[in-house]
Amino acid sequence: MFVGHYGIALAAKRLSPRTSLGWTFLAVQFLDLLWVPAILLGIEHALVIPGYMPASSIKFIDFPWTHSLVMALAWAWLVFRVSKSAVIGGCVFSHWVLDWIVHYNDLPLYRGGPQVGLGLWNYRAGTVIVEIVILIAGLWVYLRATRPRNNTGRYGMIVFAALLMAIEFMNVYGSGAPGNLRMLAVAGEGMYLVFAAAAYWLDRQREPLPEEGPVKLNI
Repeated sequence: MFVGHYGIALAAKRLSPRTSLGWTFLAVQFLDLLWVPAILLGIEHALVIPGYMPASSIKFIDFPWTHSLVMALAWAWLVFRVSKSAVIGGCVFSHWVLDWIVHYNDLPLYRGGPQVGLGLWNYRAGTVIVEIVILIAGLWVYLRATRPRNNTGRYGMIVFAALLMAIEFMNVYGSGAPGNLRMLAVAGEGMYLVFAAAAYWLDRQREPLPEEGPVKLNI
């Protein structure tokens, strides 16, 4: 999954108003941020096969250290301990849950264990619809939990979400991923960091809604 992860990152603002979107954007992609160096170092393995699945050209061979259920829980717990934020830790684990929806029988429960996945990537239209619905839902939650400081804050996040949707369409309906896995991995890593930086800046153009105090009854 791609932009659906960012729907979770946006919605997290409702649960943790003072946490920057920059951190939640990094958290929801944390497992993939680890996967890139694991691929480059030969710790985990995958192949790029154009047309392998209608909505994905990557055949994941083994990635138990970054994407198994057990390690996803372990990484989420570690991030929670370091950040002291249950929301950030939850964002990390949400990556595995959403990947379980799109992957097809290649997500291991643990190293050498059974592999699972619902296989949404077998359906292009279904993949796009589900991801965009999650993103729009997260954006709706975010906009209701914050208010703009200026015109950039009023329209910037909406434009950013539209850009993410456009990239989703290109990823799914485009000509396919490049054949060089290392190039694809490095490009993805850079993209995740750029998106997190953009989310951090745009989030600063908005502010959390003031907390409502207790209601006083005049009797």
